Amino acid sequence: MGRQGRSLTSQVLVFLASVLFLGWGVWRVPLASGYTDPVQRVRPQDEALYSSIAIGMAERREWLTPRFLGRLSFSKPILTFLPAAAAVKIFGQSLWSLRLWQVLCGSGVLVLLWRLQGASSVLLLASNVLFFTLTRRFLADIPVLLALLLTLSLWETRPLGASIALGFGLLTKTASGLTPLFFLRGNWLRIAGGAALFAAPWNLYQLAVNGEWYWKEHILDEHLRWGLNTPENAATEGHIEFYASRAWALDPLLTLLAPLALGYCLYRKRWVEAGWLGVSILVLFAFGYRNATYLLPVFAAAALAAGEQVHWSLAALVLGMRLAAGTISHAPPEAVPPAAALAQYQQLRRPNGLLIDGMRDELVATTMHLPRVQYLLPGDMRTLAPTHIDYPGRGIIAPATAYRNRPEPEETVLLVRSPSDLDYLLARATDRDFLLPPGRTAATGDRTVIPSANGWKLVLARND
Repeated sequence: MGRQGRSLTSQVLVFLASVLFLGWGVWRVPLASGYTDPVQRVRPQDEALYSSIAIGMAERREWLTPRFLGRLSFSKPILTFLPAAAAVKIFGQSLWSLRLWQVLCGSGVLVLLWRLQGASSVLLLASNVLFFTLTRRFLADIPVLLALLLTLSLWETRPLGASIALGFGLLTKTASGLTPLFFLRGNWLRIAGGAALFAAPWNLYQLAVNGEWYWKEHILDEHLRWGLNTPENAATEGHIEFYASRAWALDPLLTLLAPLALGYCLYRKRWVEAGWLGVSILVLFAFGYRNATYLLPVFAAAALAAGEQVHWSLAALVLGMRLAAGTISHAPPEAVPPAAALAQYQQLRRPNGLLIDGMRDELVATTMHLPRVQYLLPGDMRTLAPTHIDYPGRGIIAPATAYRNRPEPEETVLLVRSPSDLDYLLARATDRDFLLPPGRTAATGDRTVIPSANGWKLVLARND
């Protein structure tokens, strides 16, 4: 499979160059900014969610159990959050420390491509917009890609190392970490069993300590309901239209090369590269939920499979053109719409909790050490997507008209059916401040209203 045995010196140089390329200016990229889906212009909201969880883990020194706004959160396993939590504990909270692990993992991916194929694969993936964006955000996609490549590279020669790498993938992004088992064969039971043993302690611990929540959210909701079925918030296009349009928008070159490389690898009986690329494409259709970030393994597999047939100078030209055109840019993208208003509010150092109308902050407010953050979302109980955890029954989601100022995590989300519900909250929640979006009118009474950037406004409680 390709060429291996690169010198240690060359690997170190590739790693250092990758860290510089991928990590430069990462501390200036606003949280949850940019778009992981350029067609629907979807921001990486999960970055703020994961950041909030990691910051809380570091502050509470609760290294095994993720929580979000006071409640348990098992949407992802522990290694999604633990490296960032450790970095925050060691280096302090910053955009740099939260994203350090992703930059290191992205650089590791490029080193492995260098070992397995050479410069062409490295440059093809480095010039991929999705890879570049995800490496500079605190998300799970890049670490699980590193785990996959490590498993692939160690499978035949070091079964124990492959087991650990596969287990690392399982504890980072469970289902995605299993991908190598579908296209690698020798030592299958030994490596799969070792990975299961590696991943078992944390899962068994949570099953014993937080069994109901872990089982319902991590297993039943995250993997069975949201993974295999099509949730209500999925895109309206079919799988082929959705992924074809996103693949072309993100990287037309690798989109064209992927089927050609698959055919070439099958013809040359290069089963590992063909298996990885083929399985990565098939996986897109295995999940009901459609997400542009799921294209990352397809792009990586295509870069590896096509690298041998693409001269490094052409790949370097593609990278240079994308840098020159700004398709790949180290300049910070625009922050989330209410970022300026949130920064302004933070400077006020208010003791009140903040009620945010809508979620256009992409959960950034939950990382800002405010006394309390709650969200107002449109609709009523009938609009909620079904989950195995009874959020309304636990008081985590409640109608705005049922507001009772309950302690966290209750009333994390308040459902607003009409403008009168907002007026009710403004009159009832006298000790809470509000952040209202452009165009939102409400009966503010004797509260102080502070206009902010982009049409947002802060409505402050009276602190007598």
